[in-house]
Amino acid sequence: MKKEIYNKTIDEVYKNLKSSENGLSSEEANKRLKKDGKNELTERKKKSNIGLIIQVLTSKVMVFLNLVVLFSVVISYIRDESYIDCIIITIIYVINSVLGYYEIKNVDKAIDKINEMFDCKFNVIRDKKDVLIDAKEIVPGDVIYIASGDYIPCDARIISAENLEINEAALTDNYKTVKKGSNILNEYKEITEQSNMVFAGSNVINGEAKIIATATGMNTILGKIANNLLSGKENVSPLQNKINQLSNIIIYIVLFLIIDMIIIGIINRNDLFDILMLSILLTVAAIPEGLSSIINIILSICMNDMVRKNILFKNKVALETLGSANVICAGNTNNLTMNNMMVKSVYVDCNIHRVDFEKIDNVIFNNCLYFCNDVTRNKNGYHGNDADIAINKYLENIGYMNNDDYKIISKDLFDYNKKVMKVSVSLGNKEYSFIKGDFDEVFNKCSKYVIRDNVCELDNKIRENIFNIYKYMCWESLEVIALAYEYDDSLVFIGLVGILDPIDDEVKAAIMQCKAANIRPILITGNSFNTALSIAKEAKIVESSEEVIDGKSIMNANDDELYYIVNKYRAYARITPELKTRLIEVMQAKGMVVAMAGDGINDALAIKRADVGIGFGVNGSDIVKEVADCILTDNSFLSIINGIKEGRRVTNNIRKVIMYLITTNIIEVLLIFIAMVFNVEMFSAIQIYWINLVTGTIPAIMLGFEKDDEKEEETVNSKSYFTPLLKVKLITNIIFKTLVCILLYFYFLGKTDLNTANTLLFILLLIHEFLFAYSCKDLKNSVLNKSILSNPYLNISILCLGLFQIFILFSSIGDYFVVRNINYFYIILVFVVCIMLFIIDEITKKWFTKHFKDYFEGGKNEK
Repeated sequence: MKKEIYNKTIDEVYKNLKSSENGLSSEEANKRLKKDGKNELTERKKKSNIGLIIQVLTSKVMVFLNLVVLFSVVISYIRDESYIDCIIITIIYVINSVLGYYEIKNVDKAIDKINEMFDCKFNVIRDKKDVLIDAKEIVPGDVIYIASGDYIPCDARIISAENLEINEAALTDNYKTVKKGSNILNEYKEITEQSNMVFAGSNVINGEAKIIATATGMNTILGKIANNLLSGKENVSPLQNKINQLSNIIIYIVLFLIIDMIIIGIINRNDLFDILMLSILLTVAAIPEGLSSIINIILSICMNDMVRKNILFKNKVALETLGSANVICAGNTNNLTMNNMMVKSVYVDCNIHRVDFEKIDNVIFNNCLYFCNDVTRNKNGYHGNDADIAINKYLENIGYMNNDDYKIISKDLFDYNKKVMKVSVSLGNKEYSFIKGDFDEVFNKCSKYVIRDNVCELDNKIRENIFNIYKYMCWESLEVIALAYEYDDSLVFIGLVGILDPIDDEVKAAIMQCKAANIRPILITGNSFNTALSIAKEAKIVESSEEVIDGKSIMNANDDELYYIVNKYRAYARITPELKTRLIEVMQAKGMVVAMAGDGINDALAIKRADVGIGFGVNGSDIVKEVADCILTDNSFLSIINGIKEGRRVTNNIRKVIMYLITTNIIEVLLIFIAMVFNVEMFSAIQIYWINLVTGTIPAIMLGFEKDDEKEEETVNSKSYFTPLLKVKLITNIIFKTLVCILLYFYFLGKTDLNTANTLLFILLLIHEFLFAYSCKDLKNSVLNKSILSNPYLNISILCLGLFQIFILFSSIGDYFVVRNINYFYIILVFVVCIMLFIIDEITKKWFTKHFKDYFEGGKNEK
């Protein structure tokens, strides 16, 4: 087996790095600095403003509008006509361009935040002297001094250490303080087990040490994470996918109809410029110019509302994406627990006791807990390992006081290889060697046990009984610690301590809501298997250990194997940042929309790669806050569920807007096309602009204020807005209403003149759009069966638009839109037809919902 740095002696490390206990010379350090670069992370090349503008202008819809503007200007110039059409189209084009530019101008500052860690100085041995240098000047081979409060500036091997305790939570998910030393490790170890190494991004909690730099800058574990952040491909959000799909459909329809119009125009020997102007009119009618702006407005309003609900969205797309999520991954156990470990039960004298209800008065048990401990206390509270702190609080709560004369003879701190702590103490006239540690390491070496101060042989029956108690405590989601002491060259088993970092009731409620809403909660952590199992079980993410898997067993799995794994398991332990990301990519490949929540640097890559990244704002790292799409300002998992609910409401409302705009716009397109076929002019350009920009846009925005419908199924459609139900409703609506409009138009044309028929058709479309907005409030259930006026914003907008429309039609401005002195019978007929269309819409909803699905096969997630 190839020796890693942690497997080598200090002399071997010196030799490997061409250094010594006296460090490097200044000359050698400068050479290495030039060769390896500064001890900082490489920044990504940022896209220029011009690059962003080009990106906006080269989208399919924008290219299409570019051509429309160009043709409109050329035709108006050649025919010496008014440029009003060109101006209106250009205004639409500019608004969409500006909105698109600001939507993608989001500069990622994550690497800047990481580099702030390196803005400090360290004592380093150079030229056999201690010198103070910038952390960015550190090179591999430098011998460095670190002390309590320092950030670790590089990956390094420990040369010597005194009471060194490190917090590696940012890299490993483990929020417990880790004790470090210089002992050689003889076997392969994961990062979390490399007790003689320290890593960039960690910080010193206690003690001091002398270390030798083994990797700097982009070569550190932190640097590799940063490199993946820079090189990782950008996700296309579900919203962007859906909008791109919608744009493609519209463009293909328009191109098809324009080609047909040109062919028909040539057959009818129409003027070429008239054909081109009709094509431009058809394009403006077909493209819902306000759709992008409407979606942005709806999302912006909802983003502001979510701030009051403790979730801050950094971009609008993230809100809709979160609503589409059917998987939520918690990046570590700390995201689920209260971070307040406490002793919940103990096993002593062959009985298990609940600490909440019973006071345990067993001297040797309590003495073992008291002496086999490494916690200090001052006016600010306890300091040390979280489990030891929990034990000290337990002893304090039961009123334990050791009044005996004692003397500590020796103290071996917790050894991560042996997984035990040993303390020898003189108590009165007796000496005890107390041992505390991992159950397997302690219990398997015991040959006796103590019960009520009597030492007995540990026979198979008692051994099996104790083992069953251990399994039971593990099943209760407890972290179990075994206690023993040495007696006549034997190891005597004393008892067990069960410690729990409790799950907040809000988290449990949130997990249950996830499952009820068809969302799969998953724990992906760097913590141990037992910790992952206990937390996931307590949080109701898993039911048994069969749903938990260790990262070591899947590290080398291929994609097909991972497909099977992500379907079977709900909690993953000892997962590296790279494997976290790979698991998320496999879930995405299976069609899942993944939300990833975390707070450590090791979560940053997975958060960036997920469809929507969620950062914890209270104790989350700055890097996570930069790469995340949204931030939880209260660190509550329940806030994620609130965000999903809001996202789903927004998604449903966007579908309503699309149903409204696409139906009305395509009806206009077909009417223009049919007018071309019959060689008549049904609309003027200004009428189309008015319908699209005024009576179409404002009600669409107000549909974004629709509240949750409790009858609405909690269904996520991440593939497309166009589910089978929506497709059929769109097609039947468009065909049926277009036929009605054509029949009524030709009826008016036979009874009146062309201009009057055009005016009546214009009024018909206006009234239909007002009523159709109410029909789109609910796509599945009739609005006649509930409060049709439940949306005050829509009510006010329709009332104001109606009054404004009446004013326009009866003022001098109306001359641009309608003709005067129309028979009131025809206007009443138009109104009655619109009412009938509205009623037909409502009474057919139940039939459509019964016969057509509002989701895709495979789109419903297993819980």
